[in-house]
Amino acid sequence: MSLQTGILNAVNASFYSNTNKSELIKRLREMQFINEVLITLIKNNDMDSTLAAILDLAIQITKSEAGGVLLTDHFTKEARIMLVRGDLSDGQFQSILDKAEFIRKSGAVKDVISLNNTSSCFREMLKADPELLSFISVPLIVERKAIGILVLMHRKNSGDQEHLANYLPQDIATISVFANQAALVLHNTLLKLENGKKEVFLKTIEALVTAIDAKDKYTRNHSKNVAKLAVSLARGLKLSNQEIQSIEYGALLHDIGKIGVPEAILNKNGKLEEDEYEKIKKHPVIGLAILQPVDFLQSTSSIIHYHHERMDGKGYPTGIMGENIPFEARIVSVADAWDAMTSDRSYRKGMPMEQALVELQRHAGSQFDEYMVKVFTRIITKNPGLSA
Repeated sequence: MSLQTGILNAVNASFYSNTNKSELIKRLREMQFINEVLITLIKNNDMDSTLAAILDLAIQITKSEAGGVLLTDHFTKEARIMLVRGDLSDGQFQSILDKAEFIRKSGAVKDVISLNNTSSCFREMLKADPELLSFISVPLIVERKAIGILVLMHRKNSGDQEHLANYLPQDIATISVFANQAALVLHNTLLKLENGKKEVFLKTIEALVTAIDAKDKYTRNHSKNVAKLAVSLARGLKLSNQEIQSIEYGALLHDIGKIGVPEAILNKNGKLEEDEYEKIKKHPVIGLAILQPVDFLQSTSSIIHYHHERMDGKGYPTGIMGENIPFEARIVSVADAWDAMTSDRSYRKGMPMEQALVELQRHAGSQFDEYMVKVFTRIITKNPGLSA
């Protein structure tokens, strides 16, 4: 539905109850202007300026004296203040919102809420702002999910001849249509930003994987091979796209801690001494420490930390067992072992697929998750090229 169609529907009833033609034309021109502004904003990649333009326009079309926009946190679902306009500090604005329980969980609010001094909730809000005259909360909804809230307020302002004390039904109808369009613009901007972060994310991972390969000349491409195998197993286990993506990144980075292991040990041509093996066993903890400051890599931490744990509790670094080992780490453990068995090393040739399958199945239930081995066996038997 276009913005013009929306406003026509919104004002239709009032038009036939004594709204004159000139008023309708005025409204349509106003909506055309709004539509043009929002279309321009769609091309914008900057969240701050997008939020500012949406809030300023909402204040303008409702003749409000103050307002704010909140966005819903992806994880907590809490509505977080992003911008405030008018003669209010962020602290004052938050104090007003603290009196409105429905604001705290933005996902629970699907309709416009309009309050004035006839409401008990509003009288509580007056304690935070005695200047408050009326208040509306407008959800910003995309695909039935609230991505934020637009808040507008009338406050005392004796110097403005057009000052209003309450929001009229027509104001609410207009801002509702506007909010629908604004939500789409915000969603579009968020997607652009997320895609930009993803590009940085992938470049960071690529650089880290290159650093791992540079340390250990005998396991070149090991991380990429493990990622390919882990993704195939994750798909066989019917995991979600988000889980599969996290597993892919974690598999690529599972050996990042080897950056902290001496190259002489990593590249030793022969069996490791006990003390050398103990240093190798530290790489999951080193990897966890390396990536801990990087917020956008935290979803990979369980894989990096636990991919050498065993189902019987005899793994490292913590010795946890069974289903206490995160499922993502159990997946990567199978993929890691398979690539290690089937790849050539300086001191041995890689195993044939048939022999590697026997080894994998022999350790199912003790070292590896038994069900995952069963699924992986089926996958690799049907697609032997995955080992290439």
